[in-house]
Amino acid sequence: MLIDKISKAVSQKMLDASVISIEDKDIYYYGLQLIVSTIIKGMGLMIIAILFDKAIEALIFIGAFGILRINAGGFHLDTYFKCFVVTSASMMLCIWIGSITPLQLVPYIIACALVITVLLVFRYAPVDNPNRPLSAREHRKFRIRSIYTIMIMVIIIIALYYVKTQLYKYLCIASLSIMFEGLTLLPVWRN
Repeated sequence: MLIDKISKAVSQKMLDASVISIEDKDIYYYGLQLIVSTIIKGMGLMIIAILFDKAIEALIFIGAFGILRINAGGFHLDTYFKCFVVTSASMMLCIWIGSITPLQLVPYIIACALVITVLLVFRYAPVDNPNRPLSAREHRKFRIRSIYTIMIMVIIIIALYYVKTQLYKYLCIASLSIMFEGLTLLPVWRN
């Protein structure tokens, strides 16, 4: 796969140049996989969004989803392609719902999405990555960060809701995005 080839080549070049030690090569390889896959996925999501003239909406989805995902973790699919397909479909679904929802229903969608997400984060976050399990100390750290992150996001969304009516569609998309991330925390996805 392209992501693996790029990550292997770069980590090998770093080893050859004595930038990293042989003991650290696997750690850098894994980190490079994450970086390369994130860049490729982000570019792919933005290309899809631009094709549908939804670039701002996509940036809101990617930002809201990504900020919570970094701290809370969540379910991982077994291939990058499956991850891309599910994330793309989720992004377009969140954008579509946020775009077609009548203005008078937006507050209810935002409120429901935020309540569901807060409950999921408080109950299940953080979720380990099978490729890199969290130590007890890291688990506590990411649990606190997840709770702070979701609370800050809730405050921002609610505050912006009361500031500008023109932001309702974007706030709906942001709320649905973090709810989608919250759903990936559910234990039903784990083996």
